[in-house]
Amino acid sequence: MSVLNVAHIGHPSLRQIAEPVDEGDLSSDSIRRLIDDLIETMREYDGVGLAAPQVRELWRIFVIEVDPANPRYAGQSGLPLLSVVNPVLTPSATRPRKDGRAACRSRVYADSLLDPRLYVFRDSIATA
Repeated sequence: MSVLNVAHIGHPSLRQIAEPVDEGDLSSDSIRRLIDDLIETMREYDGVGLAAPQVRELWRIFVIEVDPANPRYAGQSGLPLLSVVNPVLTPSATRPRKDGRAACRSRVYADSLLDPRLYVFRDSIATA
């Protein structure tokens, strides 16, 4: 496993459309290695999530985890490690809108940005 270089805002990979992963490729060494590297990179930077395009890999994959033992997320409920492949993001009409701040590894010159959107995931392949 490796800690990957995270693209900064303005990098072309952050504006390109990522490719879906074929279900048969989930067991390939390259996809498994990418997911492992995403996890290691996210944890190295004390993040809660990281997407493949943020490390210049144009695949529809992201990882997410909230460790309540991490002082950065004190008071937050935990979220076990989840790898998500081919997510379909849909604005959630069933949840009330909340304005909040979302940190982003690709934004190196700002601690956070206002992100009022809430999404639900559907039609995705999720692995732990």
